[in-house]
Amino acid sequence: MQSNKEAMDSAKYVIIGAGLAGMATAYGLACRGESDVVVLEKESFPGLHSSGRNAAMIRQVVPNKHILSLSKKGAGFFHGQPQGWQNPVPFANSGSLLLGREQGWSDLLQDAESARSAGVDLETWDAERVLKAVPCTKGGDFEGGVYCPGDGVTDTDGLIGGFSGAARAEGIRVETECEVLAIHVEKSRVAGVETNRGFIRTAAVVNASGPWASMIAGLAGALAIEFTPMRRHLYYTGALGWVDQDWPFVWDVSRDVYFRPESAGLLLSPCDETPAAPGIPTVEESAQDLLADKLAGSFPRLLGLPIARSWAGLRTFAPDRMFVIGWDPRVEGFFWVAGLGGHGVTTSPAVGALAAEELLSGKRETSSPFSPARFI
Repeated sequence: MQSNKEAMDSAKYVIIGAGLAGMATAYGLACRGESDVVVLEKESFPGLHSSGRNAAMIRQVVPNKHILSLSKKGAGFFHGQPQGWQNPVPFANSGSLLLGREQGWSDLLQDAESARSAGVDLETWDAERVLKAVPCTKGGDFEGGVYCPGDGVTDTDGLIGGFSGAARAEGIRVETECEVLAIHVEKSRVAGVETNRGFIRTAAVVNASGPWASMIAGLAGALAIEFTPMRRHLYYTGALGWVDQDWPFVWDVSRDVYFRPESAGLLLSPCDETPAAPGIPTVEESAQDLLADKLAGSFPRLLGLPIARSWAGLRTFAPDRMFVIGWDPRVEGFFWVAGLGGHGVTTSPAVGALAAEELLSGKRETSSPFSPARFI
């Protein structure tokens, strides 16, 4: 943490939130030569909330064509040596295996064709090949799978740290334990940010505050977009001698349940969604019952596994479940990078680049599918 109060007196850009959205945006600005940036994080370290409490999977085959484009670009980031990074991007290139049946299988094949047309490398497998690759899928009710060899698993702490380290090296400041109390607006223009550690003059605020995005917007009088944080549970089994740590992550898109290798065992999720308040959500016992119900149809061999640890994270959505990236149409100098629910890990490098380009251009890209102007 940097503690020089004078250094916080002004900045060209103030980013609120040091999770994946905020740090990727800071990194995007640093890559484009902008260093007069401060990132504000109210917690003692970045990524404590949504960014650090997910399954960290990189997945390119998704239903939405606009998010598909960002997913493909984001996945490419994990296969290279990005600008300014001192160490390789944390990434286990294990691949992904998406399964489906009936309408879910038809929809998955359509998504796969869209991804293939966009340049994503993938293969369509029959049920026999799926079983051969991941034997514990035996007994599952699915027609086939889509295997994407370029997918895998990252480490979100390492990813945020990499963005942060590269941004700091270019002079960008990251201030932890620094909570935003007010956003000053004069004549419909951002004039500064009041924090628990003093006032920062700025003409541009970036709202990358995840589950708190609606609240931060309210401080500035920006658009009242009703974001909804959704709780999702994860379960870790502990070590299991029969798990191959090289398996891809396996996701039944028809029932919406997945598992992946983790620390000599398995990490599983019932892909539950219940609205929750911003913060660290409590674990609900009913979610484990939901997991068992879904496993019974999708992966019956995984029923009855021990649960060594469980936790929940938040995925935050705009009303239409599309990302919100761009300048606010009401308050000059207020910029959104919010609502990345479910796709923030994969798309973060591409989202950061997109946000940085629009920030530096100063232009409102109202034709973008992510523009906040769609909520007017």
